[in-house]
Amino acid sequence: MTKEQIFEYFAANSANLGVKTILYTLLSGLAVAAIIYITYYLTNRTAAYSARFNGSLVVILLISVVIMLMISSNIVISLGMVGALSIVRFRTAIKDSGDTVFIFWAISEGLCVGSRNNVLAFTTTLAIALIVLFFSVVSGRGSGYLIVVRGGTDAAMDVYMVEHTVRRSARRVKVRSVNISPEHQEMIIEASSAGVNKKMQEELMKLAGVDSVNWIAKTGDSLG
Repeated sequence: MTKEQIFEYFAANSANLGVKTILYTLLSGLAVAAIIYITYYLTNRTAAYSARFNGSLVVILLISVVIMLMISSNIVISLGMVGALSIVRFRTAIKDSGDTVFIFWAISEGLCVGSRNNVLAFTTTLAIALIVLFFSVVSGRGSGYLIVVRGGTDAAMDVYMVEHTVRRSARRVKVRSVNISPEHQEMIIEASSAGVNKKMQEELMKLAGVDSVNWIAKTGDSLG
């Protein structure tokens, strides 16, 4: 087979995509991206929700759809895309492993929609969304926090009463640190709670000698 015959074979076996097909595929990708967008919004547990990153997931999915459409429409372009994509390097550090999961999820569903396998795309998207929501609810029931109680400016803080007050409202309570000086006392307590317990904060602030109560998530995000 000559070179000309090979190119003729590739050209004959390439699909011509019409405008309606392209728009239908993009709209399908947008619908799948909307499910991923809502899932990320509902399951995000960080103190600062990033709407920009969530919107980027939609764009990543649509870009994956475009890449897959190019590959499926022309065999010659598909061979060139393999070389072009192999030189792409992403050096942006992603701190949260959950964000990495959503990026791979968006890319894989984009490739699925781009190959025009909509049944597989919508089925897997809904299934993964339900799984992510389930684990988000289960893990969010007992999140770990560090409660930092400071006092001693006007009167001495009773560290035993502080610990007793925390144990009444939280689970798996463990005193991590107690610092006492003539002018200042500080306690760091690790506790499991569904969120910031305002009632517990108010009870701690009513104790004699307590000046401030701070809640800190184990991830390092300040919650109050």
